[in-house]
Amino acid sequence: MVMQTRGMPDQDDGAPVDETDAAMLRGQVAALGARVRDLEQQVSDLEIALSTAAEHGDAIEVEISAMNEQLHREITERTRAERRLQTLLGALRQQRDDLEILVSTITEHSDDIDAQWLRRYSEIEIVSRTDALTGIANRRRLSEVLDNEWRRGLRGGTPVSVILLDVDHFKAFNDTYGHQAGDDCLVKLCATLRHACRRPTDLAARYGGEEFALVLPATGIDGALKVVETIRHELAAQAIPHLASTHRVVTVSMGVVTEVPSAGRDPTALLADADQLLYAAKRAGRNTYRSSRG
Repeated sequence: MVMQTRGMPDQDDGAPVDETDAAMLRGQVAALGARVRDLEQQVSDLEIALSTAAEHGDAIEVEISAMNEQLHREITERTRAERRLQTLLGALRQQRDDLEILVSTITEHSDDIDAQWLRRYSEIEIVSRTDALTGIANRRRLSEVLDNEWRRGLRGGTPVSVILLDVDHFKAFNDTYGHQAGDDCLVKLCATLRHACRRPTDLAARYGGEEFALVLPATGIDGALKVVETIRHELAAQAIPHLASTHRVVTVSMGVVTEVPSAGRDPTALLADADQLLYAAKRAGRNTYRSSRG
């Protein structure tokens, strides 16, 4: 009688199966079962995904198209920005090169450039102090010189004389002969004033419109009146026609003041006094002068 081993099933050929092999087979079967279930789940997920894609395909396509357009715009804008940057860099490089050339030129020719700048500055300074029409000093220069001479007279106790003069009936002259003729008249008058200022320290200036001023440093009233007579004599000799005037020629009225500067006074007061004397001369019939002498 043959005895079988418990738990050891027979193989198909009737041979007994080892327990270890059986366990291995059971494990393989279980693994295959799990794999089958996993594949079944993947198939199910794929079917769901395909179903969703089919249901929402248009929306997804629109979204993808929008994303593509946005990407295209960003690429285009970036390309433009890069071009602008390249242009800017090129300009900066050119400016750098130009600056290097300028610095090199300045370094090599600094002496000539300094001289040119000094000459240009001097020209500008002259222009800023000169009346454009007549070529004599302007009111700014008049104020500077009068202030300086007032302080000099204050220190040295020397007199300063001022002559303020105005062309008689000048508006009527312009109305009769025209503004160009009026300008020519003022230019001729200023040539006379320059000639009357014989010393380098004397100054003739345009005070405003047809009104002019002379500053005569270290000059008493007698010297100032000599200048007045010189102006009157030369202007009479020119005999510039002025048919709208009672004198039939161009004349001027003048106010003359002389003062030794003092601490309690201001040079502008000298001009104010001369202006009062000028209008006193006009009230006296014009073509005359009034002075601080009386």
